[in-house]
Amino acid sequence: MEDKMFNDIIDSIINNASDDEIEIIREKLNNHLINHIYDTNIHEELSNNYDSSFCPHCQNKHIIKYGKDNKGNQRYLCKECLKTFSSITGSLLSYTKKQPYQWFEYIQSLFNGDTLARSAAIVGISEQTSLVWRHKILSILATLTDDDPVLSDTVYLDEKLNVVSHPGKHIENKEKVKRGMSHQKRNIVCAIDQHNNKVIQVSETGRIHSKELYKIYKDKIPSTCQVVSDSLRSYHKLMKDLKVKWVKIPSGKKEKDGYTLKKINDLHSSIDLFLYKYRGISDKYLRNYMGLYKYKDQHNKYYQKKVFLHIFKEIINSLCALKFSDFKYDSKFFAI
Repeated sequence: MEDKMFNDIIDSIINNASDDEIEIIREKLNNHLINHIYDTNIHEELSNNYDSSFCPHCQNKHIIKYGKDNKGNQRYLCKECLKTFSSITGSLLSYTKKQPYQWFEYIQSLFNGDTLARSAAIVGISEQTSLVWRHKILSILATLTDDDPVLSDTVYLDEKLNVVSHPGKHIENKEKVKRGMSHQKRNIVCAIDQHNNKVIQVSETGRIHSKELYKIYKDKIPSTCQVVSDSLRSYHKLMKDLKVKWVKIPSGKKEKDGYTLKKINDLHSSIDLFLYKYRGISDKYLRNYMGLYKYKDQHNKYYQKKVFLHIFKEIINSLCALKFSDFKYDSKFFAI
């Protein structure tokens, strides 16, 4: 009832207003909505928080202030490459004509696990645009979560296999998916310590090599750790190179000396549950989706207003390498 009354009032004002007055009313309503969502002028706040110590084009630090753009954002001039940029250059806001509050609502919808269609309806964009926005945000999250924490004490590790998928791409003589390890499976390298710190990295296909494992774990598992794992062949050299105490659970056994792989198996189940919602994820974007999983895991109270506002600021202030031109709009390439 209240919503209908509010809409009737708005319709009455707009119907009796001139074109110039309508634009002013829309601008005021938009500003009111932005302030209602953020409790502050988010555009100005993001501009003030911007790191203006280097040029986003050439990374040179010899820059000067160069007036303001038509939205009031401070502009800069790089004395090295002579290119100008603003406080939003390279961010999500620099590649869009949409309002900041729409990005806020979209990121919130993404974290809630909504479908592309649902997110598009909430924000008021097409499903194609919704897909592009999702991948741009996911690419940022993958970068933000790329550096995993250093593990300590007892560490449990094992790889999760994910079927390599190429939605929308025609593959002649498609092979039947094999059981167990094969080139058809992508390794998601997983490790978790007794304090629930995690290392999760998308790695090579097929049987994973000790060299690849060592590259991932060399700075994440100190020699003071005790590592619990199965007896995979690649682990033998890995444990020797890491110089750790190794509790090797024999093939066909579930435990050794009271140690089991339940903790790492629970992590695999959690990843499975997350990926299930996005059935048909392209192998090309698997790392980015795992970035969302890791970011939500690190910010598990993302649903709280203050926490989510911090998340939004971090995403919006991060550089985004993807542009609309990087995506193909032919329906056969319209893949998750």
